[in-house]
Amino acid sequence: MRSIVVSLQDAASVNIRDRLLEMAEWEEAREFKGNPAYTHGNYLMVQHDGPHIYAEGIDKEISDFAGEEPEAIIFASKHKSASGNRALTVHTVGNYGKAEYGGRERTLSRTCPRLKTEALRIIARRNTLPDFSVSYEVTHHGPFLETPSFFIEIGSGEEEWKNAEAGRIIASVILELEGSEGNEDVVAIGIGGGHYAPRFTELALSHRISFGHMAPKYAIENLDEGMLRQMVEMSGAERVYFHKVGLKRSDISRMKAILERMGVKRIREGEIQEIVSK
Repeated sequence: MRSIVVSLQDAASVNIRDRLLEMAEWEEAREFKGNPAYTHGNYLMVQHDGPHIYAEGIDKEISDFAGEEPEAIIFASKHKSASGNRALTVHTVGNYGKAEYGGRERTLSRTCPRLKTEALRIIARRNTLPDFSVSYEVTHHGPFLETPSFFIEIGSGEEEWKNAEAGRIIASVILELEGSEGNEDVVAIGIGGGHYAPRFTELALSHRISFGHMAPKYAIENLDEGMLRQMVEMSGAERVYFHKVGLKRSDISRMKAILERMGVKRIREGEIQEIVSK
């Protein structure tokens, strides 16, 4: 069982929920936290009243409600940015530094890199909105969960959050993921670059690599041995990819040495199988 989590105070989340209810047959279940829950195939969709980023431990509440632990949790969510860029994004959850927006300080949640990357690829295939970009985002904000999870988002303002076509795209992606077991990609962590992870996004859309936790160059000072270990373990990663632009050689050497002691080796583009379009 997988769970879709909807926030009733999030316009994009409600938009995605409405499109999901339109596009598939759902059975209404008993209430979860005072709000209707729905089932469809392998999915349980639950709703809560608060913001996603502060929904600490909602995975355990879902487990108690369903009588089984979900294998993955997908947060249907809005994305907000100062730039106002229209975007469809996916990202993992956690904080490299202070917990300013939910979660725990210097703590990462477990994620599902292959499922998240499948979502990214399906968004790219299904995107019919030419003015919306498609990308990963690096790891950021809460909530802290023990169950593998990721956010799938519409950004980045009220107009975009309520855009029915954007909602349909994300809903169709979630429904296509229902029976997916992910893929057989190499799983890696990514280090370097900016918030929207352009290099990691480009690689994941063109090569057989799925990224788990990604840390941008502005978080490098927080990447000590403990944090690097969390990135690896919470991603189930076997390799690391460095986006070298803007990174100091000394930082790359330091992190590379730490990761090699963990058995995690650096991977370069030439070592990754390309995706052949049919």
